[in-house]
Order: sequence, then C-alpha cells, then structure tokens
Amino acid sequence: MRVLTVIMVLVVLFDLNVDTTHAQPPDLAALESSFNRIVNASRGKIGVALIHLESGRHIVIRGDERFPMASVVKLPIALELLTQVSEKRLTLDREVWIGMSDIRPCCTLSRRHRNGGVSKSARELLELMMIESDNTAADALLTLVGGPSTVERRLRALGFRNINVNRSEGQLLLDMAGVTGAPPPEQWTLELQRRLVAEVGKDALNEGRAQYLRDERDTSTPYDMALFLGRLQLGNLLPEYETTLLLDLMAQSTTGPRRIRGRLPPDIPVAHKTGTTSVVINDVGIVTLPPGSAIRGHLVLAVFVVDGSSIARMERAIGHLSAAAFEFFTGQRLPAPQPPRRRRR
Repeated sequence: MRVLTVIMVLVVLFDLNVDTTHAQPPDLAALESSFNRIVNASRGKIGVALIHLESGRHIVIRGDERFPMASVVKLPIALELLTQVSEKRLTLDREVWIGMSDIRPCCTLSRRHRNGGVSKSARELLELMMIESDNTAADALLTLVGGPSTVERRLRALGFRNINVNRSEGQLLLDMAGVTGAPPPEQWTLELQRRLVAEVGKDALNEGRAQYLRDERDTSTPYDMALFLGRLQLGNLLPEYETTLLLDLMAQSTTGPRRIRGRLPPDIPVAHKTGTTSVVINDVGIVTLPPGSAIRGHLVLAVFVVDGSSIARMERAIGHLSAAAFEFFTGQRLPAPQPPRRRRR
C-alpha cells in the first residue's frame, strides 16, 4: 500500500471536496490477499487498481506498469470531445461525414455501412463508441477533436502522465496484426483492411502482437486509469452535464458482460469501458455499492489482463476480482461461479 492514500492525492493535487470524516476507513488487507490469490492463479499478467472513493483506501497490483489500453482509449477520446463541447468549440449536433475509407472493423457502422457514405452526429458517434465500442465512431471522433496529440495534451494538462494516446484504431489494428507497407489511410476501405490482415503470415502476426505488448504507445497504468475514473465520478474532469452524460453512456455499455459486471447482481449500477484484442482483455469502471452495504460508496476498479491463455480465462479473472471487492465492501456472499461449459467435439 502507498504511504499517501489516493484520497490525499485526489484532494491535494486536484482540489476536490471529499468528506471522509464520518466513517472509519476500511482495512483492505483481507481484500488485498484475495486479489493476490486471484492474480497469482491467473496464467496472464494482470494489473489492478482499486479505489474506494469515499475513503481513498486503495489496492494496486502492478499499478505503475504500462498495459495496452485497447478500446479503453475511447474514454480519453470521449473526455476531449465533451471538453470541447463544454467550451462551445463543438456541439453534439455537429454532423460528421463517414466515407468509404473511414470504416473500421467492428460494430454497427461497419455492419450497416460497409462502404461508408453516411453522416452521423457527434452525439450518435459518442453513443456508438461508448455503448458498443464502435471503432469507426472512435476514429471519426478522434479526427473531429484534432487527433491523438490533442487528446494526449488534454491528459497531460490534467495531470495524467501515464496515459498515452498515439494512434487511430485503424492504425493500431493493422500494427497489431503485423501489417507493414500499408497504403495511406485515405485508401483504407474495409475490404482492404481485412485483406491486408488476412495476408499476414503467422510469424509476422506473432511479431506484431509481441510488439503491441512491448509498445508504450496507447497504454496506461492501472493506477492512472483508476485516478481518471475517480476524478470523472467526483466531477473533476468535466462540467456536470457532460459528466452525467458520459457516466450514463458507460452504464449502458453492452460489451464485456463477463468482466466487472460478470458475477455482480444485475441491479448493481456499473459504469465501465472495456478493451478487447486477441492478447489483451481489459475492463475499467465504477461500481455503485448498494444501500445496506457494510461499507457504502463507490468502487473504482481498473483491470488490465495481458497474454492470458484464453479470452474466457482473462475475463473470469476480472470477474473474480470484481466479485471479491463487492463481497468485501457489501458483506454479501455472491453465488459461486459456474464452471465453464465443455464444448462438444
């Protein structure tokens, strides 16, 4: 555990008005032991940061190590967009043209408009990006706000030194697949992107994935991401309207149902954002503890899992960490996890 509690960091550095005088701060030693057991039993490399916002008590495991964000990067993009909206530099009604070379693999826009030729408002793109993690929407908004360097400058200005935003989703997906010598982005039709990836040999694919895991671009530490979420929940990153909008969209997310949400009761509010690739499974979010909990308030949980033996196992590790935290803070026992179903041969 750190010498300074997270709440001191949040209050002193970011001038937040957080009252922690009405309850004895919880001792997280038992929960930290549970976390370590779960992490040590995993075949992957796991980074975890948990903060109980109302007390500032926290747990970090590999909290200062960098992990690829995958689609968790969509949170900083949303922050930049909504900051520019609050500054009246953009409006959510702004129409954005999606051309043939703007379509990226995954989700609604690539399914319904594989050849582009559609206009969407910034609000529609934000909803698609945050609720179903649409990559086309993310790249369109990234371009709209000024590109990766604009998003990263915002993060640095806010004090986040360990969240890097460097590439578009389109570029990152090609890089991770080991694609080299791709034509300019203006030529990236959906068909071309899929063909380029399909033509990559096994050795090049493995090297692309290995380089993706070594690269500091588009990475975050679990600790900085947890601080990002904590400040978002406490209203320190955006004005009230934009804060509420972003948290509401995160609460509607349909991705990663087996991760932070996995073992929690279905009525527990969870505002979160996932990240998914073949070698990285992430989930970062805010869990609102129910009335009657032994320790009430909000839990921020950022979990990054790298290079696990399977996506299912990586997801289960996140689900177990979330369940352990929920049980500790609420005093409620959750149903035992169901064993994975065996596939029929």
